[in-house]
Amino acid sequence: MKVIRLFVLIVAAAGLLTGCSSRKKETHEEKVHNVMTVLPQSRHESAVRNFSGVVKENSTVSLSFRTPGQITRILVKEGEHVRCGQLVATLDTKDYQLAVDAAQTQYNQLKNEVERLSKLHEANSLPGNDYEKAVSGLEQLRIKLQNTKNQLSYTQLTSPVDGTVQRVNFEPAEMVNAGLPVMDIVDTRSMEVEVNIPEEIYRMLANTTEAYCIFAGERYNLHKKSALAKADANQLFTVKYAVDGKLSPGVNVNVYIEFGGEEAVEGLSVPAHAIFEDGGRPYVWVVGPGEIVRRHGVTLSDVDSEGMVVVVKGISENDRIVKAGVKALHDGDKVKIVTQKSSNVGDLL
Repeated sequence: MKVIRLFVLIVAAAGLLTGCSSRKKETHEEKVHNVMTVLPQSRHESAVRNFSGVVKENSTVSLSFRTPGQITRILVKEGEHVRCGQLVATLDTKDYQLAVDAAQTQYNQLKNEVERLSKLHEANSLPGNDYEKAVSGLEQLRIKLQNTKNQLSYTQLTSPVDGTVQRVNFEPAEMVNAGLPVMDIVDTRSMEVEVNIPEEIYRMLANTTEAYCIFAGERYNLHKKSALAKADANQLFTVKYAVDGKLSPGVNVNVYIEFGGEEAVEGLSVPAHAIFEDGGRPYVWVVGPGEIVRRHGVTLSDVDSEGMVVVVKGISENDRIVKAGVKALHDGDKVKIVTQKSSNVGDLL
């Protein structure tokens, strides 16, 4: 009987050990996750910095009459586009026309007199001094006539640039003095983008390889015009760029400045979704021997338009980086590498 009881205990113990072993195996199997991996790609990247900029007009022209008078017509409205040389406003011309007519009459009379005196002078019947005085008087009247014609022409106000009327300051029938701005026109022939950058970027401007801005999905190339050498109250430096293409003044754009030379970045590119954060620091999962994943801290550069991140430190070209299934992993987990997404969606998530 003792032998039978001992055998039963041994069988029971064996069964218990088998059950524990089975549960351990199941537990171990539950830690295996399906993942997809990728090998980093070697890249030589320019350092890219992104800032917010604003489009501004290259210049605003304040138009004014060069002579005083009463405004008779304002031919444009605020917001209207005008061409260079287009008539935009006029003054009353009656008084100026009378001055031209009077000066023309005086000039014609003296001109006829000088022609008569010229014949006498050629016949030695008129002293040379008297003839010279007459010729000098005629020249003075010619200048006076031209001046009155100029004053008459100044009653016509034309735009000196292609642009947009920003503001109109007077109405028809109002009196205006010479030099008083009648309207402001924004010169739209060329626009500029203004951006404020910190000192560290300001010192890198000499190594700029390319600059451009993005607005409404469109790219516009930028060309540096000027950079203020003094920082503002926020310790930022103002840089102005000429922009290729038409942009409306006042709109905000994303400005990208690329740097080469010492600022260029040598690195490895991986998909952006292969990066995860822990404690505010970026990491990737690297599959090591035995299909065990290990967490590697990385130093990042930038994200390109294709969604690839440039990693400058923390991985090598031969590392197998987990690109799908990163959220479910823990350091030391065993994984199974698949070539396409598993139907077990929960495993990947």
